[in-house]
Amino acid sequence: MSCYIRYMKSTLNEIGINPQTKEDRKDIDFRIREIIGKDNSDKCNEVWKEVKIWLKDEKMKEKIIEELKSDF
Repeated sequence: MSCYIRYMKSTLNEIGINPQTKEDRKDIDFRIREIIGKDNSDKCNEVWKEVKIWLKDEKMKEKIIEELKSDF
């Protein structure tokens, strides 16, 4: 599910998202999967691998940040 969310804590905190519950983390995970084009059936480590690629590219990182800002 959302095993990688803890690694994104600083990025999420930058935009004011601080997931407190398991449900919060699930919601964020679901939205990140949508943004990067992954499905709920994809394993967490596969999603994290793709998220890391996005976070290293400034334009892609900005897309994640903007999409999450608008949702949370």
